[in-house]
Formats: sequence, structure tokens, C-alpha cells
Amino acid sequence: MPSRGYQYGGLEAELYDELDELSEFDDLHFYEWFASASPGPVLDVGCGTGRVLLPLVEKGFEVCGLDNSQAMLDICRERLREVAGDAKLVVGDMRSFDIGESRFGMVIIPGFSIQMLETDDDMLACFRNCREHLREGGQLLVTTHMPWEMIWDGRVEIPMEERCAKILPNNEGSLVAWQGWKIDSISQRLLLKNRYERLAADGDVLEVEEKEMWIRWHMPHDMMRLLGEAGFSDVSVYGDFGFEPPEADSDSIIYLAEV
Repeated sequence: MPSRGYQYGGLEAELYDELDELSEFDDLHFYEWFASASPGPVLDVGCGTGRVLLPLVEKGFEVCGLDNSQAMLDICRERLREVAGDAKLVVGDMRSFDIGESRFGMVIIPGFSIQMLETDDDMLACFRNCREHLREGGQLLVTTHMPWEMIWDGRVEIPMEERCAKILPNNEGSLVAWQGWKIDSISQRLLLKNRYERLAADGDVLEVEEKEMWIRWHMPHDMMRLLGEAGFSDVSVYGDFGFEPPEADSDSIIYLAEV
């Protein structure tokens, strides 16, 4: 996340759920299990359109969602209405949010939201802020994703290709998303390039939106150091949404840190 914070919006927000690869992960059981063991409530940092928040609400958990994009929260709020669910939704930066006197039994940062923070100082600010919003004995659950396949295959760049399309109702045309990647193994960063198009029913391009996002990855010892500096203790590390330590090739590494 750049210093002013990466923000989803516009065509990107409209297409997010169609493009979201995270929906393919079998991870919801993981968050539900830890939420059930928590005294609650749960704070979902980077909740977006509610991929994790909605299932937790439907399971009966008290959840608060935080995101820096009003557009994403508007979609989340509409999805909550569709399932007659209720959750407090707050616009805020994960590094500096303040939810008043609210204290949570668990804070979760799903997906790769934490990896959108550009510097270690940004991550440390986020972790410290999460700790401030936890009850004594509360837990922080952070998910990260590792691009091992690209690294080991030696791929430096994946050119732009069409990823998804969404047909709009009432013959209003369609939305199309293109995506490409560029990897920098030295700085441990991925550059995600996105192009979004709004097309008329006859195929004419009506609107184009191009955005870039840097995603960082950290080795477990670096993440544990940052969590320790933020005041957390007893950090457990899991791999691929199982309840075992990560393997050398685990695509997802999850950290559970206690206050």
C-alpha cells in the first residue's frame, strides 16, 4: 500500500468479486474455527466486499468490517442486506483506524491485505493498531500468500491477459478485466497490473481504468519479528489453512499472535 493507501474503486470495485482468486481458497472454515474459540467480537481488517465477513455473520458471529474503500463497503452493505445480515462497517486505514472504545476478541486480516503495505513501518503500525483494538488475551490472525510457483519457475513477468467478464443487465454491455504480473525477487515484491474496460452492447469501449498494485511477501522469521515488535507473543504459524506448520512450498502462511 503506498503512503496514502491503495484503494479499490470504480470499475475495479464492480469487478472485484468476479476477479477475486481468493474465493477459490478453502479458508473460511479456518476463520470460523478461530472465531468460535474467541470471546468475540471479530474485527475483519480489509473486509472488502465481505468475502469472509458475510459467512461469519451468517454463522451468527458479531463482526465489524474495516476497509479504506467506501465503494467496496457499499457493495458489502448491499450483500448484507441480501442475506438479512447485520455488521458494523467502518471506513479507515489499517495503519491508523480508530473504532472508539470497541475492543475485539479477535482481529483477522484475510487474503493478502497485509501484503499491500509498502514498508515494514507500515506493517508495524498496522500490527500495533490491531493490538490496541484487542481485549486482553485477544488474538490477531494474519494471512499471507507466497508466489513460490512463479519464483521456482523463474518467471519474471506474465503479460496482460483477459481474466474475467461481467455481462450487465438490460443490454447495457459488459465489464472486462485484464491482468498481468511482474515479479521482483530481490525486493520480494509483485507488481499486479490491472486494466478494466466498460463495453457497450456492440463492443465499443466506453471507459478504461488502469491500476497497479505492489504486493510484498515476507519470510516467517520477518513476520514473527514484526509481530513481536508490535507487542504480540506466542506466535503460531500454520500452512495452507490446515492446523499444521507450513511446508517449504506452502502457498499460504498464516500467523496467529496473542496479546
